[in-house]
Amino acid sequence: MLFNKDGILSLDEALMQNASFIQIMEDGVVTSDELEAQAQKVTDMFHEIAKRFSPEDAAFVEQLLIETNVLYAVSKKYELQNL
Repeated sequence: MLFNKDGILSLDEALMQNASFIQIMEDGVVTSDELEAQAQKVTDMFHEIAKRFSPEDAAFVEQLLIETNVLYAVSKKYELQNL
C-alpha cells in the first residue's frame, strides 16, 4: 500500500518492498544494464497504460507520475541545500 496505517503517503516504504528495487540494489551497485532494463520496464508500462486506460485516466496517471517526480526532485534539492 502507498499509505501507512495513519493514512500518510509512504512511497519510501513501498520502494523498499518493490521486487525490482530489491533485485537492482542487492549487491549495492547499479549497473548500466540494470538501469537500461528498468528504463525499458517503465517504458513498457507506459505503453500498457495507453492500451488499458481511457484517455482521461491515462492523462491522470501521467500527471500523477510527473507530480511524483517533481516531489522527488524538490525533496532531493531541499536535502542538498540543508547539508
